[in-house]
Amino acid sequence: MKKTSISILLVSMAVIGCSTPAKETKRKRGGTKQEITINIESEPSTIDPRKVRSINDINLVRNLMEGLMRVNQAGITAPAIAEKVQVSEDMKSYTFKLRESKWTNGDPLTAHDFVYAWKKILSPDFLSDYAFMLYPIKNAKSVKQGLLPSTMLGVEAKDDYTLKVDLEFPVPFFLELVTSPAFFPVNKLVDSEDPNWSRSPETYVGNGPFQLVEWRHNDQIIAVRNPSYWESDTVSLERINMVMVDCETGIRMFENGELAWEGSPFSIIPLDSIQDLQAKHLIQTDPMLGTFWIRTNTSLFPLHNPKIRRALALAIDRKEIVDHVSLGQLPATGIVPLSMGLQTTPYFEDGSQQEAVALLEVALAEDRLSLEKLPELTLTYASDNRCHRVAQAIQDQWVKGLGIRVKLEPLEKKVYFSRLSKGDFQLACGSWIADFRDPINFLEVFKTKSVGTNNTFWESLDYQKAINDSYLATSETERLNALRHGEEILMEEMPVIPIFHYTMLHVKHEKLCDVVLTEGGQIDFKWAYVK
Repeated sequence: MKKTSISILLVSMAVIGCSTPAKETKRKRGGTKQEITINIESEPSTIDPRKVRSINDINLVRNLMEGLMRVNQAGITAPAIAEKVQVSEDMKSYTFKLRESKWTNGDPLTAHDFVYAWKKILSPDFLSDYAFMLYPIKNAKSVKQGLLPSTMLGVEAKDDYTLKVDLEFPVPFFLELVTSPAFFPVNKLVDSEDPNWSRSPETYVGNGPFQLVEWRHNDQIIAVRNPSYWESDTVSLERINMVMVDCETGIRMFENGELAWEGSPFSIIPLDSIQDLQAKHLIQTDPMLGTFWIRTNTSLFPLHNPKIRRALALAIDRKEIVDHVSLGQLPATGIVPLSMGLQTTPYFEDGSQQEAVALLEVALAEDRLSLEKLPELTLTYASDNRCHRVAQAIQDQWVKGLGIRVKLEPLEKKVYFSRLSKGDFQLACGSWIADFRDPINFLEVFKTKSVGTNNTFWESLDYQKAINDSYLATSETERLNALRHGEEILMEEMPVIPIFHYTMLHVKHEKLCDVVLTEGGQIDFKWAYVK
């Protein structure tokens, strides 16, 4: 079978840099102390790459570990642990030649670590919300469902430094896909002996540019430059202190010179501070491939009725929310960000109160209910200042516009994600940040109710067909039309209610340079330095 070499894919990103001489020594920065402090706001739920779900946890892992490919300073998906990549002519077989590298405990990192990690995350009894990302691999879904043994998975270590991956169908964004933590390797020996290795700095074993050395729970995490990293000479920062404070405390610390970075993607800028920071020209706004939405539990009465879900969606005035509550975001009438070019016209009209009321009346008649007998709905969310204000605004709009009773339920982040995974909610504020720049990354989430990040218990055969058709399309136009049809189905059934598309707001110290920040909210300190 004919093979071709592939080495690059472009992604949208920004290098938050400074004006510096082009030939400045990589690690020697004029004697300046190469140490920064940032705010990650809250305790990570996990830093096991196979289990991370929140954007904060994903970004922590990206700086502590590395996969086959990595987005570099130029915004290119380039070889990382994989030194070379060969792709078969039919685009269904990838052969990665790995460079020699080591884990932080000194063990050699081999192709067997990738095979082990991928088979583990696809084990039927291994809990991972992101396992579905590996489903393009041949037989991956059947292995996860327990229908086939892991020996049938389309991944093989040909030798210690050669990894062969066979896919179910051509995936044009596969090299971008493998930059995600779900595809990272795991030290086979360490994980086999201690499944809880990721919970402590004493046992955590990584392979990224930084090494975990201290973790004071609910207080601070400290990472230092990893001397055994294969490209350690490119890493300037010797130490990153990651504190966990609320956003109000974080902005005060920044103003006092105690933080080098505050805001997206780890935390948010307090709404009360945005205008003042804008007036001082301190705040930076970047586009983000992310959507804030409300998941509905379609298995529960009365949200089983799509007309009620759609009435709730139509009754929300998104422009009012972004103008007066979330500030700087973009109203969303679909789940895929507009910059991806999928949505040509709105799928519904924002703030359609009259249509919402009429639809609610039809739904109540179908369920033989009066408005007075409609049970109170509970809106659950991870407790932070912005989520609380947005939830309050939505509650107010539903009460005034539809006359329904709504209870707010703020939860600590770990509890929130646990409840979400168990389906223990009625309505839940949440979000999705793209792992790579393609509409499929948003739409695949709702393909089946078994997808770990769906959490709505909704699925549709018509929707599944639209997503499957996109993989079989023979042209990009045909593919985008299939995906657009899928989003239309989703917005008609409304298992998830879009509210706004994100932008990223942050402030940084003027001497912190070359932080890589992508539209997907991926932040990378590998090339960062203090001027």
